[in-house]
Amino acid sequence: MPRKKKQATVPHAAPKPTTSVPSVALLIDGENTIVPDLLAYILVEAGKMGGVTVRQVYGNWAAPSMQSWKKYLTHYALEPMGNYAGHNATDIALVIGAMDQFYAGIKHFCLVAGDSDYVPLVARLRQGGCTVLVIGTAAVSKALKEASSVFLATDQLLPQALSRPTLTPVTPPTPSLELSALLTQAYQLVFQKSQEEWVLLAQLGSAVRELCPDFEKTYGKRHLSAHIKQCNGCFEVRRRAIGKGEVEEVRIQPPHA
Repeated sequence: MPRKKKQATVPHAAPKPTTSVPSVALLIDGENTIVPDLLAYILVEAGKMGGVTVRQVYGNWAAPSMQSWKKYLTHYALEPMGNYAGHNATDIALVIGAMDQFYAGIKHFCLVAGDSDYVPLVARLRQGGCTVLVIGTAAVSKALKEASSVFLATDQLLPQALSRPTLTPVTPPTPSLELSALLTQAYQLVFQKSQEEWVLLAQLGSAVRELCPDFEKTYGKRHLSAHIKQCNGCFEVRRRAIGKGEVEEVRIQPPHA
């Protein structure tokens, strides 16, 4: 009786390891923080933790104190939230929003606030394994500073030579910080589609032009990698062999341990 031939086993390829940029939730108490002009700086700091995929500003949008935020919503892709009148309504809405993001899986938060009422929220997030960066004025409650993983005062966001006392007008963001915020936003658009840590430079360029059609007119006609070098180490660029050629890829600089 003829023996059956053993079928050759084909080894399965090892699964390709995947890496992803952590999602960051930026939550701003718009009623108790006077920081619209610092948004570019804030996005750069929040972007050091990962991709700032959630950008929410909380407040009663009928209140006079919230009107200065409205011109920034589209430019920085901010989502207006809350819109409830009443004592502590904004605080409660922000806490609920933060916990929604936590249960959705986000582990990195940037909270722009100064109210000690947020201490239990920060403590709960940290108990859940989250990193919580708190940004606020120098008058932020001591308890909130101590509860956070990292605290940054708003005057620390400015270059040292441009820092000012709390009550003086804020120096506008420098072009390099505006550029960093724009490139970070473009990176996040590409990352949300690809879910790959390294994205093609060409894809980043397309996203930049989508967000800012006048990019070349504003920042100059140079190769995109040259613009990235202006961003003070916020990004990394590499060349990867593909076929007989190479492609350029970029990612947000991972936060240092």
